[in-house]
Parts: sequence; C-alpha cells; structure tokens
Amino acid sequence: MKHSWTIAALLPVLFAACATPKGFEQPGFAFGCPIGEAKVSSMDDLVKLKTTMEGKRTTIQATEMRCSKTGDLIKIDANLNNDSSTVKRIAYKFRWIDREGMRAADEESWKPVMLYENSNLVVGTVSPNNKAVDFRLILRSQE
Repeated sequence: MKHSWTIAALLPVLFAACATPKGFEQPGFAFGCPIGEAKVSSMDDLVKLKTTMEGKRTTIQATEMRCSKTGDLIKIDANLNNDSSTVKRIAYKFRWIDREGMRAADEESWKPVMLYENSNLVVGTVSPNNKAVDFRLILRSQE
C-alpha cells in the first residue's frame, strides 16, 4: 500500500517534468513576437531587436513588448518608459515587414505622445494586412 501511495504522489511530478517543453513559444517567436533566427533569451533582447531610433534621439525607452495573433494579423503591445523627472514628448510608429524582408504596407504616420515624469505608457497596434509577418517599433524625440 505504501508503494502505491508513493507512485501516485510522484506520478504528477514525473509527468510534468517529462511533458513540459523547454518553453511555451513556437520556434522563431519570443513573447509571442516573431524573431526569425535571432537569439532572444530575455525581454531586453526582444526589445533591442524590435526597437529602432530615427531622427532625434529620445531618452524614452521601450521596456516590454508582447505580441499575439488575431486571425492572420499580429497584435502588439509595447510599454514605453520615461524614467526622467521631466515630461517628454516623443513620436512612434510601427514599420511592417513581409516574408522577404520588404515593407509589407505603406509607411505609417508618426503618432505623437507625451509621457509624464516617471511614467509608463502602453502603445498598441494591429498589423495592417496578413502580408506583415514582422515589425519594428520606431521612436523619435519631439523636443
């Protein structure tokens, strides 16, 4: 009887250890976002891979990024952080990329936002069409 209790107690632990994959992500994705062949081991790696600065540099930084699929479209939420003690004005846009690495849609217009001191802002979007399989978040200072 003692052995059956021990086996019954250990069975869920053994099953979880054997059945749990290394991660919950599909190959080529991190935090739901497409990464292709890039090596991404943390949220910081993903943010560096997906964020670009254009024009005037800004002190505002993307700190988190999460993606999901809505049908054939990519939904993105990105957290922008202002850790300074002053209000900052920035603009952002997303650049959509197709399977061949070319632009999948017309260039978006800049979206201006204001981040108050020591604050966060989540910006989100959905890909304009199903040709878009990747993206970049582009930030630019408005000061």
